[in-house]
Amino acid sequence: MPREIQDQMRLTDLSLTVDLMVEASTNVDGARDRIAARNGIQKSVITDRVKRIETFLGVQLFGGPQRKDLTNAGKFMARYGPRLISEIEDFTQLIRDEAAEQ
Repeated sequence: MPREIQDQMRLTDLSLTVDLMVEASTNVDGARDRIAARNGIQKSVITDRVKRIETFLGVQLFGGPQRKDLTNAGKFMARYGPRLISEIEDFTQLIRDEAAEQ
């Protein structure tokens, strides 16, 4: 994968990864399947997006023999990620509102 692609992080990738971390923190078995079904996407898409976020952050979010167990970084993301996503979405809306007033 080209370096410029590796260095990109899309909000949709981050949001989906956070959703997966939260889901896996409550019930690791089938977490990817549930998130895929909820979002109407293939499980492989989720795996690709998680790998992109891991590459961007330079950390592993899943560990264990089947990469199903959350690492400390994954647990941290599950705990604080939803608040971060909410803040980003709120900030985005504020910027759009400000731009609309011009």
